[in-house]
Amino acid sequence: MLTEDREFALASHAGALESLAVLTSQALEQAQSTIDELALIGVCTGPGSFTGLRIGVAFAKTLAQVQGIPIVGISSYDVVSYKITAFPIISVARGKRDYYYARVVSAPGTEPLFIQGSREVIERAGAEVATSNGAATIVGPDFSVAQPGEAARAVARLARLAAQHADGLDWTNIIIDYGQRPNAVVNWEKRQRANEEGPPLSRLED
Repeated sequence: MLTEDREFALASHAGALESLAVLTSQALEQAQSTIDELALIGVCTGPGSFTGLRIGVAFAKTLAQVQGIPIVGISSYDVVSYKITAFPIISVARGKRDYYYARVVSAPGTEPLFIQGSREVIERAGAEVATSNGAATIVGPDFSVAQPGEAARAVARLARLAAQHADGLDWTNIIIDYGQRPNAVVNWEKRQRANEEGPPLSRLED
């Protein structure tokens, strides 16, 4: 949480569902503020844990909708690479076990490359984009260690910056980036196609 002259960041090892409301209440208490005084919400939109993203984004969007507060979505890649200036930069977000999503930026202003896979895949990409000036800077929850609360501070600071140059800061514009299409969506589409095509016997008769 950011005020005009202070910052407050809290972290918890508990699951998002159990901790979000409590941490929000504690942050407001530390800032000596109330929920009615919130002027902007920043929320990390992924990639990352499927369940954690759904809970966190749903909580933030609900708060923004109920309170009528502007909201900004911030990419996990921007969070982990906040204030990193040594290019090439590979920003990493953790997915499921031993699976990562990464954004590779070779130089300032260049088009990013997105990759995913095991840690070995990400590190191999780092070796491939290394320059004569040195190795790529790999940053993220599993490749570098950040102090508790730093990610929350980065989200708040980036949201404040983004809000100065963005329009339509409405909760309906917040979209989760899962890094890939969720299994639930893929399975639903498979069922839809099967229903449209009919039972296997019917397809054979056609």
